[in-house]
Amino acid sequence: MKRLKNEQGFTLLEMLFVLFIVMCLTGIVTRISMKVTEAKEIEHFYTQLQLDIQFIQMSSVEQREHFSIKFSAPTNSYSINKTLYNITVYQRPFPKNVEFLSGPSSFVTIRYKANGNVSQSGTLYFKTPIGDKKVVITLGAGRVRVE
Repeated sequence: MKRLKNEQGFTLLEMLFVLFIVMCLTGIVTRISMKVTEAKEIEHFYTQLQLDIQFIQMSSVEQREHFSIKFSAPTNSYSINKTLYNITVYQRPFPKNVEFLSGPSSFVTIRYKANGNVSQSGTLYFKTPIGDKKVVITLGAGRVRVE
């Protein structure tokens, strides 16, 4: 069997250089995907909050009972309650990077009457890594918008 005299391969330095480039690209992609995931999680939170507010409005009309949604800064969560009986329907936590700002917020509890109208309008403020957001509740039919 004949052997080639000039076998060419990669040196250790060349392999380390390629490995360094691959590791840098992996780090960049990981950071970008983490930011996108965090933004999507926060967007999902606001969508779910709007759906929960609409749910208690519909439930108050359907069941002819008062419902409320109470925001708690210390526990980083909000709970939906049947107001008359003080029964917690369910409690939902905030994402890890969302903080409820009770100081500048107009109220901490949104109350819906038995006819589905909100008892008072106001604004809820939240602090997130992508900027401060506010949830505005309008009077009457209790429409909700996130700004």
